Amino acid sequence: MDAFSESAARGRDRDALMDTAFARLFELYQATTEAERGSPAGQNFNATLAELLVSGNNPVRLSLYVVRSQTAAEHGRHEGYRPACWRRSMIQILGDAFVPLDRFLRPIDLEALPRIDDALEAVAADASPATVEAVPAWVPETHWWWWEPARQRGEETPSHTRADSGTLDAVTD
Repeated sequence: MDAFSESAARGRDRDALMDTAFARLFELYQATTEAERGSPAGQNFNATLAELLVSGNNPVRLSLYVVRSQTAAEHGRHEGYRPACWRRSMIQILGDAFVPLDRFLRPIDLEALPRIDDALEAVAADASPATVEAVPAWVPETHWWWWEPARQRGEETPSHTRADSGTLDAVTD
């Protein structure tokens, strides 16, 4: 909450503030269950987060995050498919586990999500993760983009039995 609050209030360090906010949200996602996020305390958290997401500088920062996610996806074969998958997953986790995307993303940003998905699909044949095992264990199976390179190569896509390939740093990985 503090990271999104700071992002709403500060005028500088746009990328760093949003990356930090998403990293902290990801830590919360990993540390909680769906039941905890749906509890009264979780619902209060989500309501406060929803207010923060539409306040101050956050709408602009979130829009920039979406744009940079699309750019990362479009350049996935050259600059790294994994960071593009990370960014796309963070948007989806925020929307699925905390606050529905249509409550805080601008219409133009919502319209960009299918373009991001199309870009991920388009570059997947030339992208890594090169193997199914390279996908981190925390990735929900609904985040198909992580397995798209393997699927396009005709490899079997995983179930929940995959090994944990470690954490993913939103900034340096």
